Amino acid sequence: MSVWLQHIAIQHCRLIQQAAVNLSPTVNFLTGANGSGKSSFLEALCVLSRGRSFRTHRITDLINQQAETITVTGRLLDDVLETSYRLGIAKQRNGQTRIRINHVDVSQQAELSSHLPLTLIHPDSLDLIAGSPVQRRSLLDWLAFYREAEFQLEWKNYQRILKQRNACLRDLKQRYALTDWTKQLIQAQPKLYQFRLRATEALIAALNSVSLLYQSIGQIQIKLHTGFPAQVDPTNLQVLQGFYQARQEQELRYGMSLYGAHRGDLLITINGEPAMRRASRGQLKLLGIALLLAQSEAISTNEAKRGIIAIDDLAAELDVDNQYLLAQVLQKTQKQLIITGTRQPLPEFLPTDAHLFHVEQGQIHLLNT
Repeated sequence: MSVWLQHIAIQHCRLIQQAAVNLSPTVNFLTGANGSGKSSFLEALCVLSRGRSFRTHRITDLINQQAETITVTGRLLDDVLETSYRLGIAKQRNGQTRIRINHVDVSQQAELSSHLPLTLIHPDSLDLIAGSPVQRRSLLDWLAFYREAEFQLEWKNYQRILKQRNACLRDLKQRYALTDWTKQLIQAQPKLYQFRLRATEALIAALNSVSLLYQSIGQIQIKLHTGFPAQVDPTNLQVLQGFYQARQEQELRYGMSLYGAHRGDLLITINGEPAMRRASRGQLKLLGIALLLAQSEAISTNEAKRGIIAIDDLAAELDVDNQYLLAQVLQKTQKQLIITGTRQPLPEFLPTDAHLFHVEQGQIHLLNT
Protein backbone atom coordinates (compact mmCIF):
# COMPACT_ATOMS: atom_id res chain seq x y z
CA MET A 1 0.00 0.00 0.00
CA SER A 2 3.08 2.26 -0.03
CA VAL A 3 3.01 5.31 2.30
CA TRP A 4 -0.05 5.78 4.52
CA LEU A 5 -1.09 7.38 7.82
CA GLN A 6 -0.86 4.59 10.38
CA HIS A 7 -1.57 6.57 13.56
CA ILE A 8 -2.91 9.99 14.54
CA ALA A 9 -2.97 11.62 17.99
CA ILE A 10 -5.00 14.74 18.78
CA GLN A 11 -4.99 17.08 21.77
CA HIS A 12 -7.41 19.93 22.52
CA CYS A 13 -9.30 20.11 19.21
CA ARG A 14 -12.82 21.33 20.00
CA LEU A 15 -14.64 18.41 21.69
CA ILE A 16 -11.62 16.13 21.44
CA GLN A 17 -9.54 16.63 24.57
CA GLN A 18 -7.26 13.73 23.75
CA ALA A 19 -7.48 10.90 21.25
CA ALA A 20 -5.06 8.41 19.72
CA VAL A 21 -6.27 6.31 16.79
CA ASN A 22 -4.65 3.52 14.78
CA LEU A 23 -5.92 3.65 11.21
CA SER A 24 -6.49 1.12 8.46
CA PRO A 25 -4.54 1.63 5.22
CA THR A 26 -7.81 1.26 3.28
CA VAL A 27 -11.08 2.48 4.85
CA ASN A 28 -11.77 4.17 8.19
CA PHE A 29 -15.40 4.99 9.00
CA LEU A 30 -16.37 7.14 12.00
CA THR A 31 -20.00 7.02 13.10
CA GLY A 32 -21.78 9.05 15.75
CA ALA A 33 -24.50 11.59 16.39
CA ASN A 34 -24.28 15.17 15.17
CA GLY A 35 -22.04 17.18 17.46
CA SER A 36 -20.17 14.12 18.74
CA GLY A 37 -16.76 15.16 17.41
CA LYS A 38 -16.54 13.42 14.03
CA SER A 39 -15.91 16.63 12.10
CA SER A 40 -13.45 17.75 14.79
CA PHE A 41 -11.40 14.64 13.98
CA LEU A 42 -11.28 15.66 10.31
CA GLU A 43 -10.42 19.23 11.29
CA ALA A 44 -7.42 17.93 13.24
CA LEU A 45 -6.38 15.82 10.24
CA CYS A 46 -6.66 18.95 8.07
CA VAL A 47 -4.45 20.89 10.50
CA LEU A 48 -1.82 18.15 10.25
CA SER A 49 -1.96 18.24 6.45
CA ARG A 50 -2.56 21.94 5.71
CA GLY A 51 -1.97 23.85 8.92
CA ARG A 52 -5.59 24.98 9.26
CA SER A 53 -9.15 23.72 9.47
CA PHE A 54 -11.54 23.39 6.53
CA ARG A 55 -14.29 25.01 8.63
CA THR A 56 -12.55 28.15 9.91
CA HIS A 57 -9.41 30.19 9.27
CA ARG A 58 -9.17 31.09 12.99
CA ILE A 59 -7.05 28.57 14.83
CA THR A 60 -8.44 29.89 18.13
CA ASP A 61 -11.85 28.51 17.12
CA LEU A 62 -10.33 25.01 17.10
CA ILE A 63 -8.52 25.09 20.43
CA ASN A 64 -10.50 23.77 23.36
CA GLN A 65 -11.52 26.54 25.75
CA GLN A 66 -9.51 25.03 28.60
CA ALA A 67 -6.31 24.84 26.54
CA GLU A 68 -3.79 27.15 24.87
CA THR A 69 -2.50 24.81 22.17
CA ILE A 70 -3.84 22.33 19.65
CA THR A 71 -1.43 19.50 18.89
CA VAL A 72 -1.77 16.90 16.14
CA THR A 73 0.83 14.22 15.48
CA GLY A 74 0.92 11.33 13.04
CA ARG A 75 2.99 8.34 12.04
CA LEU A 76 3.46 7.50 8.37
CA LEU A 77 4.32 3.95 7.36
CA ASP A 78 6.12 2.98 4.16
CA ASP A 79 5.08 -0.59 3.40
CA VAL A 80 7.71 -1.04 0.71
CA LEU A 81 10.67 0.06 2.80
CA GLU A 82 9.08 -1.23 6.03
CA THR A 83 9.94 2.02 7.80
CA SER A 84 7.92 4.68 9.58
CA TYR A 85 8.44 8.24 10.67
CA ARG A 86 6.58 10.83 12.70
CA LEU A 87 5.31 14.28 11.88
CA GLY A 88 3.41 16.79 13.96
CA ILE A 89 2.20 20.33 14.42
CA ALA A 90 1.34 22.43 17.47
CA LYS A 91 -0.46 25.76 17.11
CA GLN A 92 -0.97 28.18 20.00
CA ARG A 93 -3.61 30.83 20.57
CA ASN A 94 -0.93 33.52 20.29
CA GLY A 95 -0.18 32.43 16.72
CA GLN A 96 3.03 30.53 17.35
CA THR A 97 3.48 27.29 15.43
CA ARG A 98 5.90 24.40 15.83
CA ILE A 99 6.27 21.75 13.12
CA ARG A 100 8.37 18.60 13.38
CA ILE A 101 9.12 15.92 10.80
CA ASN A 102 11.02 12.81 11.85
CA HIS A 103 12.08 14.54 15.11
CA VAL A 104 13.46 17.59 13.29
CA ASP A 105 11.97 21.09 13.53
CA VAL A 106 10.99 22.64 10.21
CA SER A 107 9.87 26.19 9.53
CA GLN A 108 7.56 25.82 6.54
CA GLN A 109 4.01 24.46 6.51
CA ALA A 110 4.56 23.50 2.87
CA GLU A 111 7.19 20.95 3.91
CA LEU A 112 4.71 19.28 6.27
CA SER A 113 1.93 19.39 3.67
CA SER A 114 4.13 17.66 1.12
CA HIS A 115 4.16 14.51 3.29
CA LEU A 116 0.40 14.21 3.70
CA PRO A 117 -1.70 14.97 0.58
CA LEU A 118 -5.31 15.39 1.71
CA THR A 119 -8.43 15.78 -0.41
CA LEU A 120 -11.42 16.75 1.70
CA ILE A 121 -15.07 16.41 0.67
CA HIS A 122 -17.61 18.10 2.95
CA PRO A 123 -21.15 19.54 2.82
CA ASP A 124 -19.88 22.71 1.15
CA SER A 125 -18.41 20.78 -1.79
CA LEU A 126 -21.25 22.18 -3.92
CA ASP A 127 -19.46 25.53 -3.68
CA LEU A 128 -16.59 24.16 -5.74
CA ILE A 129 -18.78 24.56 -8.83
CA ALA A 130 -21.28 27.19 -7.70
CA GLY A 131 -19.07 29.30 -5.46
CA SER A 132 -16.19 31.74 -5.80
CA PRO A 133 -13.31 31.20 -8.26
CA VAL A 134 -11.05 31.20 -5.19
CA GLN A 135 -12.06 27.59 -4.47
CA ARG A 136 -11.41 26.41 -8.01
CA ARG A 137 -8.03 28.16 -8.05
CA SER A 138 -7.24 26.42 -4.76
CA LEU A 139 -8.13 23.06 -6.34
CA LEU A 140 -5.61 23.70 -9.13
CA ASP A 141 -2.95 25.19 -6.89
CA TRP A 142 -2.94 22.27 -4.45
CA LEU A 143 -2.61 19.95 -7.42
CA ALA A 144 0.27 22.00 -8.82
CA PHE A 145 1.90 22.11 -5.36
CA TYR A 146 2.10 18.30 -5.20
CA ARG A 147 3.09 17.81 -8.85
CA GLU A 148 5.57 20.66 -9.40
CA ALA A 149 8.63 21.13 -7.19
CA GLU A 150 8.97 24.82 -8.10
CA PHE A 151 5.33 25.81 -7.72
CA GLN A 152 5.34 26.82 -4.04
CA LEU A 153 8.26 29.24 -4.43
CA GLU A 154 6.80 30.82 -7.57
CA TRP A 155 3.34 31.12 -6.00
CA LYS A 156 4.70 32.82 -2.86
CA ASN A 157 6.76 35.18 -5.01
CA TYR A 158 3.67 36.07 -7.05
CA GLN A 159 1.67 36.83 -3.89
CA ARG A 160 4.47 39.12 -2.66
CA ILE A 161 4.60 41.00 -5.97
CA LEU A 162 0.82 41.31 -6.12
CA LYS A 163 0.65 42.74 -2.61
CA GLN A 164 3.29 45.36 -3.41
CA ARG A 165 1.68 46.32 -6.72
CA ASN A 166 -1.74 46.71 -5.10
CA ALA A 167 -0.18 49.00 -2.50
CA CYS A 168 1.21 51.15 -5.34
CA LEU A 169 -2.21 51.31 -6.99
CA ARG A 170 -3.89 52.40 -3.74
CA ASP A 171 -1.31 54.74 -2.25
CA LEU A 172 -0.18 57.85 -4.13
CA LYS A 173 3.01 57.95 -2.06
CA GLN A 174 4.04 54.55 -3.44
CA ARG A 175 3.00 55.22 -7.02
CA TYR A 176 6.61 55.83 -8.06
CA ALA A 177 7.28 52.08 -7.80
CA LEU A 178 4.27 50.99 -9.87
CA THR A 179 6.25 50.50 -13.09
CA ASP A 180 8.77 48.21 -11.41
CA TRP A 181 6.15 46.06 -9.66
CA THR A 182 4.11 45.84 -12.86
CA LYS A 183 7.18 44.56 -14.68
CA GLN A 184 7.70 41.90 -12.00
CA LEU A 185 4.02 40.90 -12.12
CA ILE A 186 4.27 40.49 -15.90
CA GLN A 187 7.39 38.34 -15.62
CA ALA A 188 5.69 36.06 -13.10
CA GLN A 189 2.63 35.35 -15.28
CA PRO A 190 4.02 32.74 -17.74
CA LYS A 191 5.30 30.34 -15.06
CA LEU A 192 2.09 30.34 -13.03
CA TYR A 193 0.06 29.91 -16.21
CA GLN A 194 2.13 26.88 -17.22
CA PHE A 195 1.84 25.35 -13.75
CA ARG A 196 -1.94 25.73 -13.80
CA LEU A 197 -2.25 24.55 -17.39
CA ARG A 198 -0.43 21.32 -16.57
CA ALA A 199 -2.54 20.93 -13.42
CA THR A 200 -5.71 21.39 -15.50
CA GLU A 201 -4.57 18.80 -18.02
CA ALA A 202 -3.81 16.34 -15.20
CA LEU A 203 -7.23 17.00 -13.66
CA ILE A 204 -9.02 16.38 -16.95
CA ALA A 205 -7.12 13.13 -17.49
CA ALA A 206 -7.90 11.95 -13.95
CA LEU A 207 -11.61 12.66 -14.38
CA ASN A 208 -11.84 9.57 -16.57
CA SER A 209 -11.16 7.40 -13.52
CA VAL A 210 -14.28 8.74 -11.75
CA SER A 211 -16.57 9.08 -14.78
CA LEU A 212 -19.13 6.73 -13.21
CA LEU A 213 -20.10 9.60 -10.90
CA TYR A 214 -21.00 12.10 -13.59
CA GLN A 215 -21.60 10.22 -16.85
CA SER A 216 -25.40 10.54 -16.47
CA ILE A 217 -25.14 14.33 -16.14
CA GLY A 218 -23.78 14.95 -19.62
CA GLN A 219 -20.51 15.74 -21.39
CA ILE A 220 -18.24 17.61 -19.00
CA GLN A 221 -15.64 20.02 -20.34
CA ILE A 222 -13.09 21.93 -18.30
CA LYS A 223 -11.01 24.85 -19.52
CA LEU A 224 -8.49 27.06 -17.74
CA HIS A 225 -9.35 30.76 -17.58
CA THR A 226 -6.06 32.65 -17.43
CA GLY A 227 -7.22 35.76 -15.57
CA PHE A 228 -6.93 37.82 -18.76
CA PRO A 229 -9.34 38.43 -21.66
CA ALA A 230 -9.32 35.52 -24.12
CA GLN A 231 -7.23 37.37 -26.72
CA VAL A 232 -4.35 38.04 -24.29
CA ASP A 233 -1.54 35.46 -24.34
CA PRO A 234 -0.23 35.11 -20.75
CA THR A 235 3.10 33.78 -22.03
CA ASN A 236 3.89 36.79 -24.27
CA LEU A 237 5.67 39.40 -22.16
CA GLN A 238 5.38 42.11 -24.82
CA VAL A 239 1.64 41.58 -25.16
CA LEU A 240 1.24 41.67 -21.37
CA GLN A 241 3.23 44.90 -21.15
CA GLY A 242 0.93 46.61 -23.64
CA PHE A 243 -2.18 45.20 -21.95
CA TYR A 244 -1.24 46.45 -18.48
CA GLN A 245 -0.37 49.87 -19.86
CA ALA A 246 -3.77 50.09 -21.53
CA ARG A 247 -5.59 49.04 -18.33
CA GLN A 248 -3.55 51.06 -15.85
CA GLU A 249 -6.09 53.87 -15.42
CA GLN A 250 -8.83 51.34 -14.76
CA GLU A 251 -6.74 49.56 -12.10
CA LEU A 252 -5.85 52.88 -10.49
CA ARG A 253 -9.55 53.69 -10.14
CA TYR A 254 -10.21 50.37 -8.43
CA GLY A 255 -6.99 50.43 -6.41
CA MET A 256 -6.13 46.82 -7.20
CA SER A 257 -4.70 44.52 -9.85
CA LEU A 258 -7.69 43.39 -11.90
CA TYR A 259 -5.93 40.97 -14.26
CA GLY A 260 -3.50 38.11 -13.88
CA ALA A 261 -3.13 34.61 -12.47
CA HIS A 262 -4.77 35.72 -9.22
CA ARG A 263 -8.00 36.12 -11.26
CA GLY A 264 -7.78 32.71 -12.92
CA ASP A 265 -10.59 30.19 -12.84
CA LEU A 266 -11.79 26.84 -14.13
CA LEU A 267 -14.58 27.14 -16.69
CA ILE A 268 -16.80 24.07 -16.36
CA THR A 269 -19.49 23.26 -18.91
CA ILE A 270 -22.05 20.47 -19.37
CA ASN A 271 -22.95 19.75 -22.99
CA GLY A 272 -21.47 23.11 -23.92
CA GLU A 273 -23.42 25.16 -21.36
CA PRO A 274 -22.08 26.59 -18.08
CA ALA A 275 -22.55 23.99 -15.37
CA MET A 276 -24.25 26.51 -13.11
CA ARG A 277 -27.06 27.01 -15.64
CA ARG A 278 -27.42 23.41 -16.76
CA ALA A 279 -27.10 21.27 -13.63
CA SER A 280 -29.39 20.72 -10.67
CA ARG A 281 -28.13 21.26 -7.15
CA GLY A 282 -27.62 17.52 -6.71
CA GLN A 283 -25.73 17.26 -9.98
CA LEU A 284 -23.48 20.19 -9.02
CA LYS A 285 -22.64 18.42 -5.77
CA LEU A 286 -21.88 15.16 -7.59
CA LEU A 287 -19.69 16.97 -10.10
CA GLY A 288 -17.85 18.79 -7.30
CA ILE A 289 -17.12 15.46 -5.62
CA ALA A 290 -15.89 14.04 -8.94
CA LEU A 291 -13.47 16.96 -9.35
CA LEU A 292 -12.12 16.51 -5.84
CA LEU A 293 -11.62 12.78 -6.37
CA ALA A 294 -9.90 13.52 -9.68
CA GLN A 295 -7.63 15.98 -7.88
CA SER A 296 -6.65 13.25 -5.42
CA GLU A 297 -5.97 10.85 -8.28
CA ALA A 298 -3.87 13.41 -10.16
CA ILE A 299 -1.81 14.18 -7.04
CA SER A 300 -0.59 10.58 -6.87
CA THR A 301 2.36 10.90 -9.22
CA ASN A 302 4.25 8.29 -7.21
CA GLU A 303 3.72 5.80 -4.38
CA ALA A 304 4.94 8.28 -1.78
CA LYS A 305 2.01 10.55 -2.60
CA ARG A 306 -0.83 8.05 -2.44
CA GLY A 307 -2.86 10.51 -0.44
CA ILE A 308 -5.91 10.53 1.80
CA ILE A 309 -9.52 11.13 0.81
CA ALA A 310 -11.64 12.38 3.71
CA ILE A 311 -15.44 12.65 3.43
CA ASP A 312 -17.35 14.52 6.14
CA ASP A 313 -20.97 13.44 6.66
CA LEU A 314 -21.43 11.03 3.76
CA ALA A 315 -25.25 10.98 3.92
CA ALA A 316 -25.38 14.78 3.65
CA GLU A 317 -23.26 14.58 0.52
CA LEU A 318 -25.11 11.86 -1.39
CA ASP A 319 -28.37 9.90 -1.42
CA VAL A 320 -28.21 6.10 -1.17
CA ASP A 321 -28.12 5.50 -4.95
CA ASN A 322 -25.20 7.88 -5.41
CA GLN A 323 -23.46 6.42 -2.35
CA TYR A 324 -23.44 3.10 -4.21
CA LEU A 325 -21.87 4.85 -7.20
CA LEU A 326 -19.27 6.48 -4.99
CA ALA A 327 -18.47 3.16 -3.34
CA GLN A 328 -17.81 1.61 -6.75
CA VAL A 329 -15.46 4.46 -7.64
CA LEU A 330 -13.62 4.36 -4.32
CA GLN A 331 -13.13 0.59 -4.50
CA LYS A 332 -10.87 1.18 -7.51
CA THR A 333 -8.73 3.81 -5.83
CA GLN A 334 -5.55 3.16 -3.89
CA LYS A 335 -6.20 6.04 -1.51
CA GLN A 336 -6.57 5.78 2.23
CA LEU A 337 -10.18 6.72 3.09
CA ILE A 338 -11.47 8.44 6.23
CA ILE A 339 -15.26 8.87 6.19
CA THR A 340 -17.74 10.15 8.77
CA GLY A 341 -21.48 9.60 9.02
CA THR A 342 -24.38 9.54 11.46
CA ARG A 343 -25.45 6.05 10.38
CA GLN A 344 -23.74 2.73 9.78
CA PRO A 345 -22.11 2.69 6.34
CA LEU A 346 -23.22 0.60 3.39
CA PRO A 347 -21.39 -2.77 3.31
CA GLU A 348 -19.69 -1.61 0.08
CA PHE A 349 -17.71 0.93 2.12
CA LEU A 350 -16.29 -1.69 4.49
CA PRO A 351 -13.71 -4.09 3.04
CA THR A 352 -12.43 -6.80 5.36
CA ASP A 353 -9.53 -4.67 6.61
CA ALA A 354 -11.63 -1.55 7.26
CA HIS A 355 -11.74 0.08 10.71
CA LEU A 356 -15.12 1.16 12.08
CA PHE A 357 -15.10 3.70 14.90
CA HIS A 358 -17.79 5.18 17.14
CA VAL A 359 -17.46 8.80 18.28
CA GLU A 360 -19.29 10.17 21.32
CA GLN A 361 -18.57 13.39 23.22
CA GLY A 362 -15.12 13.61 21.70
CA GLN A 363 -14.20 10.03 22.59
CA ILE A 364 -13.26 7.70 19.71
CA HIS A 365 -13.63 3.93 20.12
CA LEU A 366 -12.72 1.19 17.66
CA LEU A 367 -15.69 -1.14 17.06
CA ASN A 368 -13.89 -3.76 14.98
CA THR A 369 -10.39 -4.88 14.01
